[in-house]
Amino acid sequence: MIADARSPYASARPDTNAGVSVPLQPPDDRQHTAPPDRLASQRRVQGAVERLLRLQQSRRVHGELMTAARATMSQPAVILLSRLQSDGGMTIGELARRTHMDMSLVSRELRKLETEALVTRTTDANDGRVTRVGLTPKGRGIVRRLRNVRDKHILDVLSAWSPEELAALGDLMTRFVDDLQTVRYRDADSDGGTAG
Repeated sequence: MIADARSPYASARPDTNAGVSVPLQPPDDRQHTAPPDRLASQRRVQGAVERLLRLQQSRRVHGELMTAARATMSQPAVILLSRLQSDGGMTIGELARRTHMDMSLVSRELRKLETEALVTRTTDANDGRVTRVGLTPKGRGIVRRLRNVRDKHILDVLSAWSPEELAALGDLMTRFVDDLQTVRYRDADSDGGTAG
């Protein structure tokens, strides 16, 4: 799995071991009065998410993915190619917004991908001032190989899980990610925070 290091869920409070921290604070002050067992469970979830993000951002793990997919590219490049595959051609600005990356990084990575004939730039049919970026057949082939490697990896990881466990994990992970996208950060000095 590959994640953008500029994820909107990277915390302003650095974790010395992880380098990232994911907030799990509800939008009101329930956490301030949460019982110890609930707080312990929340911290366990946060710890697992931090481990997941470390895996996603690991150079070693990315290297293993590249070796298995017989590809050579940066983590941001993988994210850009995957987004272009799922969303189709788009402007550079749209691509930057949808991947939560800086325009300068996107432009730099796209130049490399264009040199390797993985993406193409075309003039928008309706507005000649607008440039759209899309995948070449070679680029689609790379994305397909990456997806196959990831699919096989997840299949192996979850091979011992029961159908009920898989269904529960899928439901809970989807709900969790949905909540991460909608619940905003609170200021560090606001009431209801927790120490430590």
